[in-house]
Amino acid sequence: MKIRASRAAALVAVSVLTALAPSQAFAAPEALPCTKENIGYLDAQNTQDDAEARVTAAEQALDRARADRATLDRAAAMGQDILENLRSLGGDDGAAAANATETEKFLLSRAALERDPAATADAAVALADAVDKALVDYNVEGNTATLVREKTSDLRTHAETVRKATEAPHIEARQSDLDRARTEQTEAHGKVRPARDAYRTCLDNLG
Repeated sequence: MKIRASRAAALVAVSVLTALAPSQAFAAPEALPCTKENIGYLDAQNTQDDAEARVTAAEQALDRARADRATLDRAAAMGQDILENLRSLGGDDGAAAANATETEKFLLSRAALERDPAATADAAVALADAVDKALVDYNVEGNTATLVREKTSDLRTHAETVRKATEAPHIEARQSDLDRARTEQTEAHGKVRPARDAYRTCLDNLG
């Protein structure tokens, strides 16, 4: 006898009897054989399904947090790249332009390390503004200067993505959520087989 077929038949019978009971004058029928074991097996399966769903949700939340943190880290890397491009210009003007934006670069790096999306986005825009101003103030021109301007434009665009990376501070918390969900999944999985075996044994004993 297949457990799934027996379970379905038992549930249909229970539903029909439950629907009829209020309108009947005769005494309520006894519970169907193995109803307790059947319900226990169904509950164990449902608990396992719910646990698996929580694991999936926790994995997705952790992936989002990691992606958001990478977004902040990329902003800091973009700022570092811009500063290195300024220094590569050579001469007093290039060095002066780089020095003029050092504070903004430091603030961007610090905000990213602190996992603060809003502060990182603000610092990225501030650095882009400072670099563009330094290029004008120190009359820096040439192909590298053009490249730097393109990169400050990219940094401004990226800052809007950074501002939305609100899960960046929460990797550790999301990892804890996932660990807990996986533990619950393991416990739920371990309860399915005993419940199934109990149901099968009950059915076998019916003869």
